[in-house]
Amino acid sequence: MEAQTQVNISIEEAANAFLRDGYVHIPGLLNPAEVAALQADSAVIIEGGYENVEHPSDYFHDVLPDTGEDVFHRVQYVFPKAPQGSFVTLLAQPFVLELVQHLLGKDFLCAAEALVFKMPGNGREVTIHTDCDPFDERMAPLIFNVDYYLDSSSLENGCLWVEPGSHRGIEQRTPEEVFRGLNFSRMQPLPVKAGDVLLHNVRLIHGSPRSSGAGAMRRTLYYEFQSLGELLKQGGPRPGFAPTESFIRDRIRLLMHAINQRQRASFAQKETPFVYQAPSGFEPIARPALDEPVNLRPALGYNKYI
Repeated sequence: MEAQTQVNISIEEAANAFLRDGYVHIPGLLNPAEVAALQADSAVIIEGGYENVEHPSDYFHDVLPDTGEDVFHRVQYVFPKAPQGSFVTLLAQPFVLELVQHLLGKDFLCAAEALVFKMPGNGREVTIHTDCDPFDERMAPLIFNVDYYLDSSSLENGCLWVEPGSHRGIEQRTPEEVFRGLNFSRMQPLPVKAGDVLLHNVRLIHGSPRSSGAGAMRRTLYYEFQSLGELLKQGGPRPGFAPTESFIRDRIRLLMHAINQRQRASFAQKETPFVYQAPSGFEPIARPALDEPVNLRPALGYNKYI
């Protein structure tokens, strides 16, 4: 039986840092055995490539302008693509869900998920951006990604750069002030280790350079969380992607299924499982039985984030 990972930050401390800076770094949250399972599942997806796949629009690849090389770098809707089911098990990580609930309330929803990676030595640059249109007044005030690092991330393999606090008052800035390069003096590198977790606000200004030289593989899973009430108010995970009742019900059942599945994982036996109740208005949704199949790909439409 695997020992439980020690968390050296409280829920309140993590929430306060996140609200202040637009991100929070939680070192070593994931057990090494869980990281190994996630690495194995992600390797299958990456090595399988983007050709002759189901749902080809889930797979992102782009040509590098200087070399002409077509580089694979992102996959959406990853839960059914992981053969060991480790990505679903990760969805029920109890410390993360406690923090999510602390920030969003009990009606939180995981509305999207993706695997993003930089291949060794030729990882694609992620230009400075925000994960939403910060100038769209319809956007909910608090939406964030949970970033699970499957590999260590350094300057050599294209670690994340952030502008701390940039999520606050961003709507008062101009697009030119937001979408700058990595030489912008307010940007700071944020190297992390495999098994570390970040939360980052979708309004946070961030990006990452191309990996250089023999930089190692860099894989990150992103699970996006929102308040269901705010999601309904703004018209979907992003405005213009109206949620259906089946999408919401499937997302709720998927989280219930993940909690069931996590309780079976050897590395989670010393954890206290997260206690989850369906959001108000959806309480009649029955918790799936242990081996009952659920929809692992609740999808609405298609853009870069959903």
